[in-house]
Amino acid sequence: MTDETNTQLYRHIIFCNCGGERIQPGLLSGIGDYLINSPAKVTVLSDLCGVTAKRKEALSDLFNAGEEYLILGCYPRTMNLLLDQINEQEWKSAKVKHVNLLELSSEEEAIGEINGFIDGHEGTAPHNEIIENSGWPSWYPVIDYSRCTSCGQCADFCLFGVYDKSETRINVNNPAGCKINCPACARICPVTAIIFPKYKNGGAIGGSDEIDEQAEHLRQAIDIESLLGSNIYNAIEKRKIKRQSIIREEAMKKALTERDNALNDNEI
Repeated sequence: MTDETNTQLYRHIIFCNCGGERIQPGLLSGIGDYLINSPAKVTVLSDLCGVTAKRKEALSDLFNAGEEYLILGCYPRTMNLLLDQINEQEWKSAKVKHVNLLELSSEEEAIGEINGFIDGHEGTAPHNEIIENSGWPSWYPVIDYSRCTSCGQCADFCLFGVYDKSETRINVNNPAGCKINCPACARICPVTAIIFPKYKNGGAIGGSDEIDEQAEHLRQAIDIESLLGSNIYNAIEKRKIKRQSIIREEAMKKALTERDNALNDNEI
């Protein structure tokens, strides 16, 4: 194997072909077509949000020592928080450059970034795909633990069991339980620690890298008033009771379904 080939394989492009509606479809398809014959190693993710939630094990070998990475996707803050869930040393120590496709004005600009990373090398290299094709739109919250204080307000507010609350940490343990296009828990988070990567309106909730703290505090005051009223603690307590009722109802539905299935099997 020549030194030139080693140099080519040292470059690894990771392209999130976002399954949401935030990045222009034409831009995504143009980048995908351009990368087919790339001399750099390429990994195409059908949707990083979906793969992280449903096929995390498929990402375990994504980062390797000795490779330099160009990551094409949305905001670096959002991408980093999703990749943090891989929890492997190689990702933490990798040399990574992000390209935020939300901020590019054209396909040509994206191709310029790719060519600058490839640095004029020629040839071919492995081209892999990691796909999550369940059809789930992967709408769910991601927690920025550099901001989260583990107050638990999100877990108490959510009616659908998306969060798990312990004494020291809040986790998103049921992402598929989240209701599509509902970012309400992020809107009332007192420290703006919750991101919805598929949120089209941008800002801190959409994962932007720059956060206007003053503007966010003003927005939170308005959102909390509209969602919870003047007595926040009373409203949260009522939602906790309602969530418990929903959970019991869902458990009963599941039990009845299992009973009916068992009866049907016995009749055959």
